[in-house]
Amino acid sequence: MIEKQISFDSDVRLAGVLRYPEGEDLPAVLLNHGTIEQDRDGNMLRHSTRKNIHKRDFFLKMSKHLCDAGFATFSWDKRGIRDSEPGHQDSLSLVRDSKKALDVLCSQENIDSGRIAIFGQSAGVYTTCLLAKDDNRAKAYILSGGLYRDCKDMMEFNYLRPLDYASRSPGHREWVEKNDLWGLIVGSNLDKRHEAVMQGKKEYTATYNGQEWNLQVDTLFSDPEYAPSRQFRYIMKPSLVIHGEYDLNVPLDDAFMVRDELEKNNVAVNFTIVRDADHGFHDVPHDEELRLRERMSLDCFKRPYKPEYFTHITEFLQEVL
Repeated sequence: MIEKQISFDSDVRLAGVLRYPEGEDLPAVLLNHGTIEQDRDGNMLRHSTRKNIHKRDFFLKMSKHLCDAGFATFSWDKRGIRDSEPGHQDSLSLVRDSKKALDVLCSQENIDSGRIAIFGQSAGVYTTCLLAKDDNRAKAYILSGGLYRDCKDMMEFNYLRPLDYASRSPGHREWVEKNDLWGLIVGSNLDKRHEAVMQGKKEYTATYNGQEWNLQVDTLFSDPEYAPSRQFRYIMKPSLVIHGEYDLNVPLDDAFMVRDELEKNNVAVNFTIVRDADHGFHDVPHDEELRLRERMSLDCFKRPYKPEYFTHITEFLQEVL
């Protein structure tokens, strides 16, 4: 796998890496970030509680698998991460950055711009859909762990969990405060967050145990036209919808909703549920409580990836590109 470091301009200067095997006229994949993929390698480098997060190297591992199969990839550092300049970041700025990254990928001499797929993981699915609204260069899409339902429902799915777990006993609450304090803070203030979204406010004040935090809100989701479910109408090319069986970030039902929406629009859909996999497609423990604890503590990042996840993606790309 060869690496080429590339800087490019959005409304700030961004830095990324083109990874590719030997060859010319290569098919390629643009890798769109989810919430927990912040740098070009697919790692979370900054956490709200400043806790150390185990390196996942999600994009790096993806690139190695795809390069072995003859595909190039391009990924970049989000704003303010590593070599990318800081700047305001929200859902629409991510779309702008993704479009500029696609420009870079398509302009490379060894890349066949007619054989480009766009991969979105989690929130990156939303970015990918919005990119497809005004840009039809992609020949195919990979929608990995994508949200369909309302953002409010997703927040409740994620952040009522630590509240429920902490309510089981004083020992459980002590464990959550040590391992997922941020989950308790957000979960305890979901009503305030929802009220801020409905009022179009860009921040709200969260409280927990006598402390206060000013938290940012992306108000785009309060516009019905920008609801996640409305964005899949822009995907009009062959797509792989892939989801983990034990996803604790985005409910498994959403994968079926995405598939049905695309098929309603006459899109050719490959549909795969990766067994015994979580939102990040790591192998999960069979014990339900251990799965919950690893999700809240992010110890799930220490587990190996399910190899069939990369196999499904590679086989889809070989079919469509």
